[in-house]
Order: sequence, then structure tokens, then C-alpha cells
Amino acid sequence: MENLYTVKEENATLHISKGNNKIGKGIYAFSSLPGNEEHRPVIKDKGYVINIPGTCSKYCNECAKDGACYAWRDLKLHHNVTAMAWGENTLLLRSGLVFDMIDDYINKKNAKYYKSKKNKDLHIRTWRINVSGELEDLKQLNGWNNLALKHPEVNFGIYTKNYDVLDEFLSNGGRIADNFVINISQWNHVADDFLKKHPGEFNVFEYDETNKKTCTWSQEDRERLSKISHCPAVNIKGHHAKTKDGKDITCDMCKRCYRKTGAHTAVYSH
Repeated sequence: MENLYTVKEENATLHISKGNNKIGKGIYAFSSLPGNEEHRPVIKDKGYVINIPGTCSKYCNECAKDGACYAWRDLKLHHNVTAMAWGENTLLLRSGLVFDMIDDYINKKNAKYYKSKKNKDLHIRTWRINVSGELEDLKQLNGWNNLALKHPEVNFGIYTKNYDVLDEFLSNGGRIADNFVINISQWNHVADDFLKKHPGEFNVFEYDETNKKTCTWSQEDRERLSKISHCPAVNIKGHHAKTKDGKDITCDMCKRCYRKTGAHTAVYSH
């Protein structure tokens, strides 16, 4: 099958975004390709969107389809903006080069703060890892953790379903940096075993589809989820929630997922 875009490591450059309409403009973000070798987005009559598989490995199998995964959907709908950027980031991530590149990027952006130590000079305060994409292995988790250790002035946040690599990290005596906030992505009890093994060690971010007419979840789950605080950015209709003055509520207004509190947050299907 043909590829609409082709990326090569020797030509890859780092792509960082400063927010979007969901997370807000105050959060810097890194994205890699969604999907995996088996599940690769295809555009009808054009072939695969891009020549390399995404980073979601086995954690992609339940949601790798149009509509279920926002990153999958965005890669197809906005491929002219996302495909090459996310593809090049993916190659740099797999090569390990990305961490020194981001370290250099943050050093330059926060250079004035390092000299003055004044909060007003801190340019990068919050960093979202994998707006699109997933942790692939222990090497990548160590890379992000070491980056956070180098930059205690920045709060790093990630959502992940890769409980295997987290368990491996902890079993090897690893310690997550204080400013590296890991939100365990929970959906339909897929994270139950991991959370029982590591109670209260991580934030939990749970997908709640009880707002959908097609939801078949048990009454017990419906009642349990109704008692959990929900993400303020998504209302019960699954739409982007707004403030009283009509502005979109964004992650940089809340930053609940960028504080290491062990909080359990649900988010309505959207």
C-alpha cells in the first residue's frame, strides 16, 4: 500500500507545539504518532497516512479507529499539519536523540529565568508529553524522567496505558521525579490490576462513557463514576465546557493533571 507521507531519521527535526484549544496556550507539548504496526491510519484511495507505525503498541487495540481516538482522527483529518511533525518526533524518540534536543530547547526558552531566578522570567512552566502517542519502552520512560530531573522548574505531565513499563521501572528501583506527573489512563477496568499493585502512587484519569446512549456498563460502574470528580473541560454532553464568560475551559486553567496528588479524575466521552 502507498504512503501519503514518508519520513526519514536523517532529515528529522524536533516539533514542539505551544498548546491548542484543548490544553490551552500556556502548556508546551510533544506528540508522536498514534497507532501501531497492525493499526495504521489509512486514507481511502491514498494509502497509509505515513510510512512508519505509531507508538501505541498493544495499548492501541481497543481504540484504534475513527472517532474513538482523537489522535487517530486528527492524524487523518489534519495530516498536512500532523503527519510529518509527529512522524519526525517519533523517529527522534526511538533514536533517543529527542531528549537532548528537548533539554536544549528548554534551556534556551528558560535561559532568563536561570539567571534571575524570578518566576516572571520562567517561560516554560508546564510540559505535556504525548498529546498524541504513548510510551513504548523503559528507555523512553527513563528519558522523560531524567529530563524532568534536569528541569525541576517545569511540571511534566503524561497520560499512559503502558502499565507494564511503569511496573518494570518501579520494580527496578526507579523513582519518578517529583515534577513528573503520571496519569494512569483507565477505561472499563483495564488498569485495575496495576492500580491494586500500586495504590495511590499515581493520578488516575478515567474515561467515562456513561453519557452515551450506547453505554452498556453496569449500574455499579455508573454509580461509582457519578461520585468521581470530572474533568472541567468536558461537559456531560461531551462538548467543550465553557466558563461563565463564554471562554473554553482548558488544561492550563485547571492543571489538575500536572500536580502529583493521587487524584482520581473522570472525563466524559467526547
